Parts: sequence; structure tokens; C-alpha cells
Amino acid sequence: MRVLRVGGVHEPFNLPWLRAFEDNAFAHLGVEVTFANFAGGTGALVGALEDWTIDLATVLTEGGVTAIGRGSKIRLHSAFVTSPLRWGIHVAAKATQKKVAELEGKKFAISRFGSGSELMAYELADQQGWKLKDKQFVVVGGVDGAVEVLPKRKAHIFLWERFVTAPLVKQGVFKRIGEIPTPWPSFYTAARPELLDRDRQLVDNVVDIMFGYAADLVANPESTIDLIVDRYGMGRRDARTWLAGVEWPSSRLVDSGVLDSVVARMVELGRIEETIPAADLL
Repeated sequence: MRVLRVGGVHEPFNLPWLRAFEDNAFAHLGVEVTFANFAGGTGALVGALEDWTIDLATVLTEGGVTAIGRGSKIRLHSAFVTSPLRWGIHVAAKATQKKVAELEGKKFAISRFGSGSELMAYELADQQGWKLKDKQFVVVGGVDGAVEVLPKRKAHIFLWERFVTAPLVKQGVFKRIGEIPTPWPSFYTAARPELLDRDRQLVDNVVDIMFGYAADLVANPESTIDLIVDRYGMGRRDARTWLAGVEWPSSRLVDSGVLDSVVARMVELGRIEETIPAADLL
């Protein structure tokens, strides 16, 4: 049986993939779908797509757009999460800063260059009127790395999804002093162009099945909240708030206007050099 390898971050956004995988829901398509967690976020997922370690990935929209704008051969398939991502602005629990404005000139912990944590640092800096320099970034690999470096003041700021880091805030590891939502949909499914050229119908069918599981998660909130609490260590109140705010599309969706706006913003922030037509992202 053919194997289709899917990758994503260890966050509740990917529960539809996990539930479908656990139910062996794709077997009738003649394909075995596997799912692998990537602690390094979108940057690591793009790298895994490029070297064929995985076939599909759920990537941050801005990360996928930027990767393609910088020459990556991956392509976007369809929107995966259409609600904005709520990035928490974190510092070490014992840090003296209490307001975002006090962070000017401080170092950002990022999972890797090209990741959402780097791109949103530029978004935050632009909103605050700061100018960032390369030396203000410390690559830490993910949440675990940020947990290690922020208390040691090797970096000072960590941007990550606020509900995912909520347990660390409650434990007194991080202090959240602000929030910055993305002005675009959170995630897209990305793939290699060779896969889409050869097996687009298979990918379409697999994604359609996954969205059926997403609809089931939304339709059964109490059991979904149980899953989130159990698998991701989130408090029940936070899990309920997260679920109420997340939006998976009911079917495959591509909004060229939205992609054009993301491209334009990445050009404004200097993350890519020139405008890319939405058609060239797909």
C-alpha cells in the first residue's frame, strides 16, 4: 500500500489529521497516511518537504508564502485553518519588562530562520516602529529551546501560539505581556509540486476526509476539549476558548486575494524581494 507522510507541529490544530490517521480513515483510498510531529515548526516542515522526508505539511501561511518567495519548490494546496493565529508575546517569568514597548532592542528566540516565529517578530517590530538586526535573533529550535534560553537571558522574547504556551505561563516559566494575531488565515497544507502533478486527486481526497474529522471535532466540543486537555496539557478553560476560536474550512479552499495580501505584507517586511502571483504559489 502506498504511504503518504504528513507532518505538522504538535498543536491541537492538527487533531483532524491525527484522528483520521488513528481511525485508518484513508485505507479505502489505497493509501496509508502517517503523521509526524515537528518541534521546529514551519521552517523544519518546509525543509522536510524539500528533502522528501514528508509528502504533505500543515505550514503557517506566511511561512509557506515566504519559503516559495525565496525559491523553495514546495507549493500550497489549500487552506487548512482559516482563523487567525493568536501569537503570544512571551518573556521569562522573572523578566522586568511588563509592556511590549519595553522590549525594543531585545533578542528574539526563534525556532529557525524562515519560521513563523521569525516572520512574526518582523510583524511585531513593524507595528512597534522598531528596526530589527540579524544579531537580535537566537535560533532555539522550538518551545523547549525557548524554555532553556529565556531564563538565562540569552534571548528575551519568544513568540508562539498563546494557548500552546499557556501551561508554561501557568507554571511560571514564561510571562505573557502581549498578543499579536496574524492578519491572515493561520495554516495552509503544502506539498511538493511533483506530488500534486502526479496525484492531485489523491491529495484532494485525503484532505477532504481530514476535513470531515475537523467538522466532527467542532460538532462534539466536550469530547474534543477532553482530547486537547489530555494530549496538549492545556487547561480546560483555555481548551474551550481555543476551540471556540479555531476555524477549519468545511472543504478545500484557496483564496487568491488572501494569498496576494500575505505576499504583499512579506514584501513590505523585507522577507521576500518581489511580488509573486497567487497562481505561482499553488
